[in-house]
Amino acid sequence: MEKAIIVYGSTMGNTEALATKVEEVLSDNYETTIENVTDVKVEVLKDFDLIVFGSSTWGAGELQDDFYDFYDNLDQVDLANKRAAVFGPGDTAYGDMFCQAVDMLEEKLEQRGAELVQSGFKWDGEITAEAETSVKEWTGAL
Repeated sequence: MEKAIIVYGSTMGNTEALATKVEEVLSDNYETTIENVTDVKVEVLKDFDLIVFGSSTWGAGELQDDFYDFYDNLDQVDLANKRAAVFGPGDTAYGDMFCQAVDMLEEKLEQRGAELVQSGFKWDGEITAEAETSVKEWTGAL
């Protein structure tokens, strides 16, 4: 069975809630691991077929605080032949910066050689039952 890892950074719990739903769906078809970004090193990514990142967007289109060291350390790994996807909550009130963390992580994954297999999942606001249903549908296409 292929292996998938979900790495998330969560401040208010919204990204963690989405990560849990992503893991729930992926576990039907993958051997899954879910990790808070503070508890994992980039080197482990080489052991997985599918890499899924989750980060909320803060301030002026910034990553969730805990994600910065991990993000910078991604430059140390080759992710060629890895499939990847990114999800995250945000706030459309920030206009062009809405869910910019998703875009930043997608760009970094592509720079490191990963193939994005799905457009980033971006959710506006609090995590509701509708959000959980939407992220399940998105995850089902991975």
